[in-house]
Amino acid sequence: MDLRIEYEDKASAFLLQAAQDNPKWIASALKSAAWKSQRVIKEGIKSGAPNGKPYAPRSLTPKQRRLLEAALGHTPKRTYPLMGRLRQAVGYDSRRAKDGIVTVGWLSKSAVLIGSKQQEGFQTPISDKTRRAFAAAGIILRRGTTMTNTAARPTFPVMLPKVQQVAADTVREKIISYVMGNTSRSTKTSTRTYKVYQ
Repeated sequence: MDLRIEYEDKASAFLLQAAQDNPKWIASALKSAAWKSQRVIKEGIKSGAPNGKPYAPRSLTPKQRRLLEAALGHTPKRTYPLMGRLRQAVGYDSRRAKDGIVTVGWLSKSAVLIGSKQQEGFQTPISDKTRRAFAAAGIILRRGTTMTNTAARPTFPVMLPKVQQVAADTVREKIISYVMGNTSRSTKTSTRTYKVYQ
């Protein structure tokens, strides 16, 4: 899932006319809105409670997770964030900013796959090797257990209201600042282009 930010002509007549006379203002304002929006989403993921709605708790403690990783032959980590490194995979696509559209979402196809699974929840079959690793880590599974369950941790859907507010406020503030004579918009350039995957 990604979030699409579009410019709509619902501003006051004065701001609307000013924006129409200066189309670069809209593109610039939308880029700022997208940048702030992806920052808001990253902060929500980092907090463990996007838009104030806590993620489902872990099924294993950090200590159990480290023991399990070691039993599976992996190198244990110091910390295990609920969404892994997905926070780093959130970004925005501003290639259509001139058309009045920017998109905030995952920056790679693998992030789309992993992020979708994390947001929707998923099950993983338990192999004999996995069962032995759980036992070695001191975690006893019931004999009839054939799957491990990872709870759904919605992020983009619950962040949408906040992103909409941040984006609208940013676009309005930017256009007003341009009307008031702010020209800093044109002093910075970047050749960096991101692509958001669905």
